[in-house]
Amino acid sequence: MSGNIGLSADLGPKLSSEAAIVLPGDSDFAKLTARWREYQSPGISAVVKVATESDVQQTIEVRYAEEHDIPFIARAGGHGATRALSEAKNAIQIDLRALDHIKLSEDGKIATIGGGANVKHTSVGLSAPVLGGGHGWLQGQYGLMADQVVSARLVLPSGELVTASENSNPDLFWALRGAGHNFGLVTEWEYSVYDDQPNWSYEVFVYSGDKLEALYGLANEKLKDQPPELVYWGYIIKVAEIDPEHPILWFGVIYNGSAEAASEYAKPFHEIGPLSVQTGQGSMHDLAVATFQDVDGPGCAYGMTSQRYPIGLKGHNVGAVRKVYDEIDETFRRVPQMAGSFFLLEGYSTQAVEAVDTAATAFPHRDDKILVTSYIMYAPDPAIDPVAREFGKTLRRYLLEGSDDPTHLRAYVNYADGGESLAEVYGWEDWRLEKLRKLKAQWDPKNRMRYYVPIQ
Repeated sequence: MSGNIGLSADLGPKLSSEAAIVLPGDSDFAKLTARWREYQSPGISAVVKVATESDVQQTIEVRYAEEHDIPFIARAGGHGATRALSEAKNAIQIDLRALDHIKLSEDGKIATIGGGANVKHTSVGLSAPVLGGGHGWLQGQYGLMADQVVSARLVLPSGELVTASENSNPDLFWALRGAGHNFGLVTEWEYSVYDDQPNWSYEVFVYSGDKLEALYGLANEKLKDQPPELVYWGYIIKVAEIDPEHPILWFGVIYNGSAEAASEYAKPFHEIGPLSVQTGQGSMHDLAVATFQDVDGPGCAYGMTSQRYPIGLKGHNVGAVRKVYDEIDETFRRVPQMAGSFFLLEGYSTQAVEAVDTAATAFPHRDDKILVTSYIMYAPDPAIDPVAREFGKTLRRYLLEGSDDPTHLRAYVNYADGGESLAEVYGWEDWRLEKLRKLKAQWDPKNRMRYYVPIQ
């Protein structure tokens, strides 16, 4: 407690009147520090609820923390989950969630967004996905979230406030878009926005496991001429009400446009013989609900242990997906505590993603067609942790062995477990890693930001 008294005495007078220091004995401390995944989470000794950019600077620069080597981490959403976070002991959580302003430019093309803003109807912050690239439903039409960044105001680990853009600190701007968790705390974004096409149409198919080869063989064919507005979204998941014995195949044909167009793209999938078909239309939030990605979906459930093992692919190796299904089926029987896990296959369109030069940003995996992730979920239990790790690694190994390049794993940084190599996360090109290390040494020479897939 004496440490917190020292922190409060040193920092408190320097903060704005709207800011606050919240300590473990305070009533809202637990709520402020609760994370989507508590497994391998950071140890927080104090929360600083910042209200201004100056508050962020003062917290980073606070003499007490510097003298006692107290780490700091940023918090906007709480979905960040990677192994290095657990290395932050007795850390100060700089809580950015009050910096949630959004202002649209007069011409409607640029939004100024606070670094603590959340994605609507979810518990996911905006900043962290952008810093790692940011896949999404609209990427085929507009590119990654990182591709929309016009500029960023950020507080460096030294406490200095700078702007990064194509014309101001362009190398830092390059690094922020794909490896940005390592360079500073973004307080404000300038972000390109577009006229909304609010109508989403979808058909969701549920198949039994014996249809896997037919389903993913067809999906492979359809990926070849997938239009920018179309997404193929799949799960391997256990739903006892449908099949109490085996996992089912959930497959969505999702279109940003009319139901008639969606129906045409979905038509071939009827011929495989689904157990059921659900059609729907609605807003992006309605789509999030339909795909279990809203705040009430299993992917956002608080209190569970969740381990993720991502891999980017050029296409589906049907034989490898069969191995994955069989491994899931067997493991759920052997370890029923993990039967709430799911296996996600995100088949986004990639036209606008690939239209950006791969060297233009730090994001390295622009030509991957499919983002696959195992979400190994279970009630917290240390006895299950090693079993879950081996399970997730096995599923990813099957896909890697059947991929276009079995010796070079490509893992999306925002989903990374943290056990991946730097090359697997940040790219296999020597020049790319060399540039990142050089920029890290320049902008964070004391390596203070080292708790999210750190550049070493």
